[in-house]
Amino acid sequence: MESRRRRRELVRKAAMPGVATLVLLVAAPAIAGAPANAEPARDEPWTLGASLFWYLAPGQKNFWVLNASADNGPVHIELRYHDEAIGTASALIGWNLEWGDRLKLGLTPGVGCLIGDQGGPILALDVALSWGPLFFSSQSEWLWEVQGGKGWFFYTWTELDVRPWPWIRAGIVAQRTRLFQTAREFIFGPLIGFTVWKVQFSLFWFQPGGIDQTLAAKLELSF
Repeated sequence: MESRRRRRELVRKAAMPGVATLVLLVAAPAIAGAPANAEPARDEPWTLGASLFWYLAPGQKNFWVLNASADNGPVHIELRYHDEAIGTASALIGWNLEWGDRLKLGLTPGVGCLIGDQGGPILALDVALSWGPLFFSSQSEWLWEVQGGKGWFFYTWTELDVRPWPWIRAGIVAQRTRLFQTAREFIFGPLIGFTVWKVQFSLFWFQPGGIDQTLAAKLELSF
C-alpha cells in the first residue's frame, strides 16, 4: 500500500509541469493577440443643436417654434415643440447615413410620434446634398393625425442655397405645413443667412408681395 501511494505521488508531481505547459500553450495565442498598450474604446462625442423660429403671418397671431437635436455617430434624436401644430410636441429618432467626398449625400430616416393637442405616428426623412458651395436640404414628414381624425399629411421644409463664404448663404426655401393658414399648398420664397462662430441667423420670406406673405426668422446654435 505504501509503495502504491509513493508511485501515485511521483506520477502526480511529474504530471504537474506537463499540465502547466499545456495551459501556457493554450493561452499563448490569446496573450500574444492582445496589444501591449491596448486602450479601451472611446465613445464618440455628442453633437448638439437648438433652433428657435419666429413666424410673422398676416392676419394671424405671431408664434414661435423650438427644435433641439442630438447626434452621436449614426444615432439622431430630435425634439420639437409647435413644429407641426400649436400646443403640440414631437419626438423622433433616426439613423444618419453618409456617402461621397466632393459630392456628399446624407440621409436620415426616422420614426417618431406627435403628443399634445394633436397626436399620431410620424415617418421622417431628412436629405442633405452638397457640392462645393451648393447645398440642398429637405426635412420631410408623413404624419398620421389620429386624435383629430385628419388622416395622413405630408410636411416638408426644403432649402437650396449657395455659400460663397462660410459665413453667408443665400437661396430659396419651400414649405408645406398645417402650422398656419396659407392660400397655397406650397409656399416658397428667398432666404438669407449669416453665421458667426457657432450661431447662425436666417431670414425667410414666403410668398413675397402676396396676400399671404409670411416672414420667419431662425436663430440656431450648434456645439
